[in-house]
Amino acid sequence: MKLRIAISSLVLAAAVAAGALAQTPSPPNEGWRYKLEKTNGGFLRLDAQTGQVSFCRERESGWSCETVADDRAALEAEIKRLSDRVAELEKRRNDPAERFRTPSDQEIEQVMGFFEKAMKRFRGVVENLKKEWEAETPGRS
Repeated sequence: MKLRIAISSLVLAAAVAAGALAQTPSPPNEGWRYKLEKTNGGFLRLDAQTGQVSFCRERESGWSCETVADDRAALEAEIKRLSDRVAELEKRRNDPAERFRTPSDQEIEQVMGFFEKAMKRFRGVVENLKKEWEAETPGRS
């Protein structure tokens, strides 16, 4: 009797497990390179290997697919450009000739011109404050 119950339980468990596995659908296009999605007037085709998206539609001569405008190539080019720029800057940073480079005469003149303008403006502000203070307090000099 116990053996019969054990066998019945195993058969029932196997049937339930098989039913549960049968209800789990496998994803469509699993293992396929292209996946299609219906849209108005055609299909979008996704290349699962490259990520490229194309719009496919039927024409008089048959089906044709056109690549959808994608910023990916432009973004990848920008990433490469910036990576190259970072590598160049890091190389220059470690170059002793660049680390101890003295400023050129033009760079020094540019900095001095900035400070000269700043000092003239500061002197003007101080003179204006002095005039205002003297006007408010006559007899004090």
